[in-house]
Amino acid sequence: MMDKLDQIEKRLQSLLEGGIAHFFTEGDLQNQLAHQLVLAMQSSLSTGNLGPITAPNLYLIRVHPSRNDYWQNNRILMDDLARFIHQAGLEAGLTFKSPPVIRLSPDSDLPPQGFRISASMLNEPIGETASISPSALLDSEDTATIPPNAFLIVNGDRNFLLTLPVVNIGRRSENHLVLDDPRVSRSHAQLRAIRGRYVLFDLGSTGGTMVNGQRVSQHSLSPGDVISLAGVPLIYGQDLSSNTADTDTVHLNQVIKPDPQKANGQVSGADV
Repeated sequence: MMDKLDQIEKRLQSLLEGGIAHFFTEGDLQNQLAHQLVLAMQSSLSTGNLGPITAPNLYLIRVHPSRNDYWQNNRILMDDLARFIHQAGLEAGLTFKSPPVIRLSPDSDLPPQGFRISASMLNEPIGETASISPSALLDSEDTATIPPNAFLIVNGDRNFLLTLPVVNIGRRSENHLVLDDPRVSRSHAQLRAIRGRYVLFDLGSTGGTMVNGQRVSQHSLSPGDVISLAGVPLIYGQDLSSNTADTDTVHLNQVIKPDPQKANGQVSGADV
């Protein structure tokens, strides 16, 4: 397996150098990016018993807020990076449940030129998030169908299963999902099941709520969406794969504290 990963890293370095090196001006940043992408991929590979090795299809890149707009405004960089991951993985004999997607999340704990990468495996095709109109919400309040097998990935390796029509998130102990982080408001956000989808609402929080790098007041979620609550990232997904099902499960009202090892990039991602 290490031979495959070495092959992927070398191929990524070559693709980055030949394709989007002009986006990077800080030394060998493209080589560091390739290395961290492979480390994140390695942490979330699904090997199975005798079947093919499946690589993660969602890559979360945390960047300093001062660099978030740079990445967000260069969609060609994001799209090409996802395509290079796909190409290099296929050439090494890996499979993907769907083409890889890159998501961003601002992280003020990182140095200005730093980044941290983690990867996740989602069964459902990863789509674009979409807004929902207030009139649609009013028309659909009585159709609170809960999306099947929905979950949030917390701290990169713990799943919070979404089984209620309304899920409150925040720092206060009465919330369904309690995030013990000073950046998170006591009542920060709410998920509400509407017409078979979860809609995310910001509850007037101090630090704000973002989805895929864009600040929102309400948003209809799709698998692969990265939610940032004042900088604390959660990943929304559906249809648990065998890889994510093996991780710890977060129960209702369980307090989630920041993991200092993950904050330093020592588990599923790494800082540069």
